Amino acid sequence: MKKAMIYFIGILLLMVAFSLLIYPTPYRYLQYLNAGSITPLKVNVITGKTMQFTPTDGWTEVKNKK
Repeated sequence: MKKAMIYFIGILLLMVAFSLLIYPTPYRYLQYLNAGSITPLKVNVITGKTMQFTPTDGWTEVKNKK
């Protein structure tokens, strides 16, 4: 009985750690229409840093206006 309780608590702790540390990524992925093509964006929800994906350069930073 005690061993089963320890397993249950261990699994519960792993689920809580996963939900807090791994599942919620700091990025929100968006798309916008730019000159007839869809351009993917990723926005860091913590810092507000925005990056745009281009096939030639990869992820490049977009200067945010404040």
